[in-house]
Amino acid sequence: MFTKESLYINAIKYDTQLKLDYKKLSDNQIVEANNSVFLVDDEILSRDIALKLNASQKEIADTYISTLLISDTTKLVPKTLSSKLKDCEISELNADFDIAVLKTTLFETKNYFEKTGIDYIYSAFHILNLHLEQNICKNQLLIFLFNNKAFILILGNDASIVFNKTVDLPNFESIKKTHFYEDDITGQKLFDEIYYLELNEIIHNTLNKFYEESKDVFVEKIVILYVVKQLSSEQITQLSDELILPIDYHPINIDEEIFELTKDKHLKKSFIKPRKKAKKTNFNSLFILVFFVLAFFGLYKLYLNINEQKQEEKQEVRKFIKLPDHVNINDKIEKRIKSIFKRIPYDIVLKDLKLQENSLEINATLLNDDTFIKSVQPALEDIYNKIEINIDENNKNKKNMLDAKIIALSALKLEDVVYKTYTDKYITDEFMPISRVTEQLKILFPEDTIIKFNSSKNEDITKFYYSVNMLVKSPVELFKTIEMLNNELYSINIMYPISMLKTLNGLEIEFKLVFNQPK
Repeated sequence: MFTKESLYINAIKYDTQLKLDYKKLSDNQIVEANNSVFLVDDEILSRDIALKLNASQKEIADTYISTLLISDTTKLVPKTLSSKLKDCEISELNADFDIAVLKTTLFETKNYFEKTGIDYIYSAFHILNLHLEQNICKNQLLIFLFNNKAFILILGNDASIVFNKTVDLPNFESIKKTHFYEDDITGQKLFDEIYYLELNEIIHNTLNKFYEESKDVFVEKIVILYVVKQLSSEQITQLSDELILPIDYHPINIDEEIFELTKDKHLKKSFIKPRKKAKKTNFNSLFILVFFVLAFFGLYKLYLNINEQKQEEKQEVRKFIKLPDHVNINDKIEKRIKSIFKRIPYDIVLKDLKLQENSLEINATLLNDDTFIKSVQPALEDIYNKIEINIDENNKNKKNMLDAKIIALSALKLEDVVYKTYTDKYITDEFMPISRVTEQLKILFPEDTIIKFNSSKNEDITKFYYSVNMLVKSPVELFKTIEMLNNELYSINIMYPISMLKTLNGLEIEFKLVFNQPK
């Protein structure tokens, strides 16, 4: 796999972390190694991490990025059946089994690394199989604990796989949501106890189910591989005594295992093929000789070629399409919204608002009959030319309280404001169809967000228009969403009108969204 100088980057996403492990190689020997960890909570690689990875790839052309499936829902399938599966990608495990993963699940991992590219994607079952290749495992229950899942194999008398399954395990965030949780210290103790009980039950249930189906194999030993140690020595001893079986509980180095998988003899096991790498020109003596021959005997032709190339470059420059600066557009809208909220006084209760590019409508209850004159109108006059109020005459029985619609017209330019601009290069390598754009937007936004495709417009720039409906607790979540869009390497901007409606379940926000790309 590796050439004279290459860089191997292992990028593993855990629940709230992304760990990057770097290995720089020269003539297939590791000459430098380091790692870094980032806190992550998005469904796609953040801009800062992407820039870091892309900088490494620019420095060394032969850079390879590997990872494990983010959502590992893989199944082991006998080779005789794997070719019949639909909507699945197949990877080789061993002589008897293949690994199947849904194409949509594989897309999730590929899409996460959209900004950097990815060369190899493996399953936790590949890690388990590598362990089998390196160790003699007969009549064993083998468990790999990774990312709140237990990947389980049972090996027979001839070390062949006779049983397999994947089971979910509890995570710390689920413990936080229970009424037993008080703080992180007591919560961790509670989590450790629950984790042990769950794993205990999983092992008992697995053995019981296996013995119901098989009478020829008897498990003589249990091996548990882990990345993060969750069980104490006392718990392992207790579990071993209960099962009357010896238990080996030891760590496994994910980075070293995947590094081994990327070597030539394992390359076919990845769910995807590595990207083609740019080849550097080798200025050897033959090339130098040809260069001088061209210099002395082909100057005229070379001159014509250079001129022709320059003409082509000029045409390309003319064809270059500048995409809308989504950061600048989004920032202007965000600052406009913030300026409005900043000017709404305390003696007004908002029901809903609708913001257009040059106007604003607010339905609200004014707690005092002079609120509009004393507070609302003077505040909004800083950012709008004309402020009107229409009072609901049906609420006269309310003492000093007015239900009203406030209308602000002719928006003024915000003073002393510097707007952000986009300074990076947009990803325009390939045209993205509507289905793929829609899928990517669904990954970017919170799970309950309703994203509806409305229409498209094809000119020099292809625009896909969407309606977005979000239910949030406060406007702060909208601002976080805008920040998330600003970190994208695609031109995605929100549009007017923007409406907000206060409901029993939270703040319902609706707005338009446009995805821009060259035609």
